[in-house]
Amino acid sequence: MKRILSLVLCLMMVLSLAACGGEEKSKGHLVIYTSEPQDLVTEMLEDFSAKTGITYELFRSGTGDVKTKISGEIEATGATNANIVWFADLAYMYGLDEKGLLYHYTPDAAKDLPDAYKYNNGMGHEVRAIYTVLAYNTLNIDAANAPKDWADVTKDTFKSKVALANPAYSGGAMTALSAHIENPDLVGWDWYNALAANDAKMETSNGTLSTKVASGEYNAVVIVDYLPRNAKTAGSPVDYVYPASGSVLINTPLCIVNTEDETTIEAAKAFVNYMFEVETQKLFVAQGYVPMNSAAAAGSNVPTYDQIKVLPATVEFMQKNTSDMQAKFLDIFGE
Repeated sequence: MKRILSLVLCLMMVLSLAACGGEEKSKGHLVIYTSEPQDLVTEMLEDFSAKTGITYELFRSGTGDVKTKISGEIEATGATNANIVWFADLAYMYGLDEKGLLYHYTPDAAKDLPDAYKYNNGMGHEVRAIYTVLAYNTLNIDAANAPKDWADVTKDTFKSKVALANPAYSGGAMTALSAHIENPDLVGWDWYNALAANDAKMETSNGTLSTKVASGEYNAVVIVDYLPRNAKTAGSPVDYVYPASGSVLINTPLCIVNTEDETTIEAAKAFVNYMFEVETQKLFVAQGYVPMNSAAAAGSNVPTYDQIKVLPATVEFMQKNTSDMQAKFLDIFGE
């Protein structure tokens, strides 16, 4: 009997320890929907998970596909399965917030960010910045013909050899389109018509643009800045410029989705806090991004956000005009 009792007690202790161990490891689980590049976002998520014990699931696709997935889930159940949303469509994020679907949270490290990089009283924040630039192939284009502003890629030097992304698929391209049209004296529809007259091509994504300008298929492309920066660093014959009249800040807010599960909310807060840690900001710099903590860029080839001239743009303009702008763009360039 004593032996049986001893075995029972041992078994209870083992089960108790296992339960405690499981509880210790259960720091939370996050479902993340993003349009960020798979390799770069996975590198960051693996680091976060290793440091915190918080596990994750990742759905990654183009901004259009991510929005379609979220909208379908909301239509079916009134909510999305995501706990974190992170992609390039600020107007869509505001729409989610208007439905009460986003949780407002501002980490201490983000409180002093310029207003251009934080949204709607804690709805979301930039955790690093990306901008639309003009990238060109240095084997095809010499210094004298290198573009310096938006109008330069409408010149004969780039005829049939310039490309941009489709705003119906790419959130970054849609943001750039909106900022361009909101500033007709600097860019406007005249620029897009001039591009079309110059036989500009349309690609699905920035990644494709990066590959094709590096190969020399295109002389120049309209693209987000970290891609040509990384290509140049890796030795590709690519260089890039921030347009003299102003680049476009591609709003990619990181937002927490509302839930009654406190463990998930705390895990999401931990994720947002992690994004602003100095080591994470340095990781973003290593990935080619402009950091929100400018000190993280020291000693690198990455500029700080206060060094970049940006076209003025508002989310209200984008919210009001997205459908019309997409339709006119496709009317100019075709499907």
